[in-house]
Amino acid sequence: MSVLDGLPVMLTVTEGAELRLVAMSAIVQTLAGRPDWFGEPLGEVYPELVVQGMVDGILQVYRTGQPFSAPEWRVELFDGPDGKVTEAFVSWTAVPWTRPDGSIRGVINIAVDVTDQVVARRRAEERAAEAGQLYRQALDVVGQLQQALLPATVPVLPRVDVAARYLVAGEAQSAGGDWFDVRPLPGGRVGLVVGDVVGHGVAAAAAMGQLRAVLMHALTRTGDSAAAVTELEAFAESVPGARSATVVVAVLDPVAGLLEYVTRGHPAPLLVSKGEGRQLLGSGGGPLGSRTGGPVQRTTLAEGDVVVLFSDGLVERADRPYSEGLDELTRLAQLATAGQLWPTGISPSAVDRICADAVELLTRRGFDDDVTVLAVSLQPEVPKLRTSIVATADDLPGMRRAVRDWLAALRVAPDDELALELAVGEAVDNAVEHGFGHLPTGTVIVSLRLDSDGRVRVRIDDDGIWRPAASGSHRGTGLGLIDSLGDDLVVDGQPTGTTVTFSRRLSRPLLTGKAATTPRTAPISPTQQYASAVSGQPPVLRVWGPVDAVAAARFRQELSTHFRGGAVPLTVDLTGVTHLTSVGVAALADLLRTGEQAERSVVLIASTGSPAAFVLDLVGLPRQPTRPPSDGAGSPPGA
Repeated sequence: MSVLDGLPVMLTVTEGAELRLVAMSAIVQTLAGRPDWFGEPLGEVYPELVVQGMVDGILQVYRTGQPFSAPEWRVELFDGPDGKVTEAFVSWTAVPWTRPDGSIRGVINIAVDVTDQVVARRRAEERAAEAGQLYRQALDVVGQLQQALLPATVPVLPRVDVAARYLVAGEAQSAGGDWFDVRPLPGGRVGLVVGDVVGHGVAAAAAMGQLRAVLMHALTRTGDSAAAVTELEAFAESVPGARSATVVVAVLDPVAGLLEYVTRGHPAPLLVSKGEGRQLLGSGGGPLGSRTGGPVQRTTLAEGDVVVLFSDGLVERADRPYSEGLDELTRLAQLATAGQLWPTGISPSAVDRICADAVELLTRRGFDDDVTVLAVSLQPEVPKLRTSIVATADDLPGMRRAVRDWLAALRVAPDDELALELAVGEAVDNAVEHGFGHLPTGTVIVSLRLDSDGRVRVRIDDDGIWRPAASGSHRGTGLGLIDSLGDDLVVDGQPTGTTVTFSRRLSRPLLTGKAATTPRTAPISPTQQYASAVSGQPPVLRVWGPVDAVAAARFRQELSTHFRGGAVPLTVDLTGVTHLTSVGVAALADLLRTGEQAERSVVLIASTGSPAAFVLDLVGLPRQPTRPPSDGAGSPPGA
């Protein structure tokens, strides 16, 4: 045992079908935190490895006698008696332990900790993304076509939680013909589709694009899954490569709790209800072009139920029966719905956990075909946001925080979050600045409502005095900004007050990895006050916090003071700005214009992904994505 204790690797030896531990290296014993491990089943000493798939892999080696190897296998372990969770990545190999007669006695497992290498690579990838290298430069034309034809987001809906994931089978294999769609339908219903065209390459992608377009047009027009599939089958007869494609088309009525669906040669949906998972019955019939098909299937759903639509690439493997893949998907979907797959990283959304965590476990040994997963869950209706503030500068940060919190709970795409927060803030700033100039005080009411078509309807009411924009003033710029960020802008100005309404369709990005524990938000607290600092020669003006109606005069004055009318070059670092409204944009535009006239350099700094970068890109003002060299002024004064 002293030899084992000195090994720099994680080694375990298990015996028999129960995988009872007979040897462990010192490293593994320390992680176990159990001096009585000898003779105990591996799954009892490390219960977390059961749901994470490692115990099943070891058992497979014992049963088949075939060795197994997996690079960079992610595990999460309870570290010692204090219950601390440790995430690690190991390159793991399991080989059979045989007796002299050749029979299998147990399994020898050797794992090398490669966590440092994986973390270093991830950090390098994050730096590359921050530098704007978000997509591979060498993406082949088929992959580009596939991504252009597939939706990049899913809608955010008031009664239905939605998540989706798409994985290409491998680098050496061109993207195939998998596709999915989520489409709000009249009456609050939702259309759900997953399909699969046979083959890979340009032909499969082209056929997929045509089938997807025809199907969604038919589904939107008829609102009926059977009628839409009938039209699709008739169209597929004339499309090269479309015959033998498979599809599942469903219509979900969240109010009635009814799911109607049709399958054509495609796996039926999986339902997780009250903690139990089961595959629903298919409607029968073969793939498109087979001229066979059965009736529409129906099932009722309750709040919290999860429905999973998927392509067979998720469960089909060459080394196991198809039924085993379905059983594994059912088990992992149950565990993911209950939040039991990982000790950490539990998203509040069951559909996120299925599409991220369960799919990771199902595909970690590799997969032979593209994988498409679409998960939806019935949820309580998203409550409306209605907040009333006193029309003073002090209440603006609280209003912005309320809007941000409401959006964060919906897990909307970062661009949607920034755009809506900016548009609402612009309308409220305008009311505070211009609606109450001759009044002692007033009230602004902000209302946000998510409708069944996936649009958020925004209404801002104030009881101030409507005044049209004066000629030559900066007023009116804000309305243009709101109009560019939303749709259906209406301004109803009356002597007794003003109402501004607009809408924006909300979306949620596709999942790419482990389910996040918290939604993504802008990096700096919206309650931070405006602050600035200047340093260096030529001067660098750094700004933090909101550049809104309250801070506008100070911001414009500081730009003028440090630029000296164009006497010296000026760099303005806006990376720390949390909210940039039209008054700030107007000040920056004037600064750039003055610099051009004086032939002096003006540089605007805003890192990619920051609120200021979003606004500058939207209005077309030039920016650089990186900060100037640090000179000790990297934090707000007093931070």
